[in-house]
Amino acid sequence: CGRKVEVWSGSIQPHDVWLIKGGFRFEVCFNRYYQPIRKGGAVLVKFVADIAKKSELCPIGVVNWRNVNKQVQADIVELIRGKFIIPDGKIYNDAMLKHVGKHRRQWKFELKARYFNPTCEQGNKSRMTILEELFEKYADNGREARAMLSHLHTNGSTSFANSRDEFEMEHGREPGGYEFFDRTHKTKDGVYPENTNTQELIDMAKSKIDASVASSSSSKPRIEVEDEVFNELMYDKDNSNQKPVGYGFGVKRSDVMGVKFARHKKETANLIMRLSSSVSDLLTAVQSGRVSPETLAATNSALRTITA
Repeated sequence: CGRKVEVWSGSIQPHDVWLIKGGFRFEVCFNRYYQPIRKGGAVLVKFVADIAKKSELCPIGVVNWRNVNKQVQADIVELIRGKFIIPDGKIYNDAMLKHVGKHRRQWKFELKARYFNPTCEQGNKSRMTILEELFEKYADNGREARAMLSHLHTNGSTSFANSRDEFEMEHGREPGGYEFFDRTHKTKDGVYPENTNTQELIDMAKSKIDASVASSSSSKPRIEVEDEVFNELMYDKDNSNQKPVGYGFGVKRSDVMGVKFARHKKETANLIMRLSSSVSDLLTAVQSGRVSPETLAATNSALRTITA
């Protein structure tokens, strides 16, 4: 397409992106959930975090990010697209703005913790007293939430999106929910963190998976059995919007199920096409009076596949 391509090595920080001139842009890859991945994705996420810290670009006075002026949001998208090669489409714009909103919330919290020091009176309580009570309430909620965490991932600073991409590049397929959970919740020594229920969950899952495989009369792949058991243990049956484990920011469980449904729909369509072709060949052979064993075998194989 005539576009000049350069490969950068080493660390690329937000100030490098700001200083780039002459129409140079960084290419970004996205996964099927519209999450930025690989090195270009990491550069984009850091740059977005830097935008969120610039009040002239991303105002922090508005409480809710959704209420920020739409033109301001459009200008941010245009700025990002001027620095990065990103596929066209509203869904990519929304994904970028979602990341901006996330980093904006984090930046506002950091500013409050660092500088907010109210001392004026409000009724019978000072604003400082009210703030201290509010912070204590949030702290209690945080301690309670952390106490409820029964599983701790060991992925470090690597995003789940990049970990999934690395798995796909290594194995040539998408990881199953069970095997990815197991992979991202082990330490380098191959053990699970102490004071968690991860080992108990894995042992229970293994037991259920082995029992299901042993009792099943179908030819269902083991990875599908693993996913069924994992979903049964991890998720509420009626909550399709529950956050899925191991997918990272911006992905709902309904997004994951939607992708799987689309894949199964495509596989079913291909299967029907193969069956139709086999039946057509059989009918032609019957009409001509020349039904060969090969034709019968192909049709029988297609029928076995569709009923499996």
